Amino acid sequence: MIINMVKALFAIKKIPYFPEHVTLDQKHISDHDIGADFPINPTAYQMLKEIDGKKDEQEIAAALSGVFRISEDVLLKDLHELLSGLNQRYLINWKYGDGPSFQGFLHQFFGQYHIRYRERFSSRSDSFLFLYIKFLQIISKKIIVFWLIFLMLSLAAFSAFPDGSIIGIAVYFSVIYFGLITGTALHEVVHGIAHRKLAGKHGAPGYLAADMMSVKFIRPVISPFDKKMIWITALGPLVPGILGLAGVLFTIFFLQENAVSVGVLLFFSTFALHMIYLLPFMGDGKSIMKQLMIRGMGGKSS
Repeated sequence: MIINMVKALFAIKKIPYFPEHVTLDQKHISDHDIGADFPINPTAYQMLKEIDGKKDEQEIAAALSGVFRISEDVLLKDLHELLSGLNQRYLINWKYGDGPSFQGFLHQFFGQYHIRYRERFSSRSDSFLFLYIKFLQIISKKIIVFWLIFLMLSLAAFSAFPDGSIIGIAVYFSVIYFGLITGTALHEVVHGIAHRKLAGKHGAPGYLAADMMSVKFIRPVISPFDKKMIWITALGPLVPGILGLAGVLFTIFFLQENAVSVGVLLFFSTFALHMIYLLPFMGDGKSIMKQLMIRGMGGKSS
């Protein structure tokens, strides 16, 4: 009884909605950010047209009970499977509650650590600064909890064993944290800006996406095996990597060794580490190798 009361106290509506630039038609779902159509059958269309950003799954199933001659429990199960599958392809987002609330914020915040979490953030801006700030917000929201936990543990350790080295470690960890989020944001935004510049004004612009472990820029293929795709893929890690290497070399050769210079070195090292992504067995490097191999086997060139 007490458990049910607690569940009722914290219960909140989980509402599906179509992200910006995703539209529903009778025969397909159109993703205008990547220029793709995903076919659906008439049953799926009947279910999806009930999505209005206000009804949760239970309410949608109740509204459909007069359309399909099956039990509401079976209908709810089928609806959940459909929406979950679309969410995994970033075609459906979830929100919590009918309006802004602290309870909804907590559900949204901690929901991003679920293994099946997917969320899409659309932005068609070509402004580097705008996209960079937006990426920083998304990444910071995802990993700030780990930084806060480390700081609390450091504070507890310092309270038990007052040692200046504990404070030093906390400061350096914060520098590394700041380098990770700023470098990762730069990496992904460069992918996005490069794609939008090379795809042109009439090309699909792509979108920002997050799952449990990563934040990334989803972009469509400009033209199969086009070497523009190689440049778009390579520039992501190259830009922060080169900035990081330059910063590391500057620190080593021009700054005196002290606590500040060590912090600067750590910060630029997090940027330099992005060069690892160009290795053939890493994400961007693996993608480049695949594109080069396909071109070598007769893929389209330009």
